[in-house]
Amino acid sequence: MGRSTPSTRQAIDSLISRMEEMKKVMRAGDGEILEELIRSGKMHAAEISYAGIDVDFGLLLYMLIEVVKRTSMPGDRIR
Repeated sequence: MGRSTPSTRQAIDSLISRMEEMKKVMRAGDGEILEELIRSGKMHAAEISYAGIDVDFGLLLYMLIEVVKRTSMPGDRIR
């Protein structure tokens, strides 16, 4: 985008870096789950950009969508 407006990818990376700071104080298992959530949310950067919604909201929304998809599939469970 413009010089003063970060692109969607830059905004996602900024949010993820803040999440990774939080990971430092999480339990080991929780940190691994956060990493998996981050990966699943980043897969949808294009959709977030195209929708023109708030990047923080969009990333969290897609993280939740991926969790629901994984838990609702028969025979597929979260580790």
